[in-house]
Amino acid sequence: MSNALVKKILVVDDDENIHDIIKLIFEEEHYHIKGVLDGDDLRLEETIDYFQPDLILLDIFIGKHDGRDICNKLKHNPKTASLPVILLSALNMDNLSCSPDDTIEKPFDITDLQQKVKALLDK
Repeated sequence: MSNALVKKILVVDDDENIHDIIKLIFEEEHYHIKGVLDGDDLRLEETIDYFQPDLILLDIFIGKHDGRDICNKLKHNPKTASLPVILLSALNMDNLSCSPDDTIEKPFDITDLQQKVKALLDK
């Protein structure tokens, strides 16, 4: 399999268990997964530049950071504006104050997550 065909997903969540679960789900489908535990702007920007993800799974609460703010920064930055973002949260996601490409409520249904990720990556 060519590396050009391998899709890359960046997981930004402060819960290592979520990283492990997502890795198990998507590596079986031959996606490359990279996890980030902190939403620090500079570190996240460097990771995006280096890893060049095809999609970001972003938790709303990442330690002291707010995923909605991160989502807004990504969507307003010309370098990352077209990068699909799926927000993950255990909270009700009405009135998000940001514009992710999709949302998933925790605990998430694996099939639902797979379908949403695939739909965005196939665009």
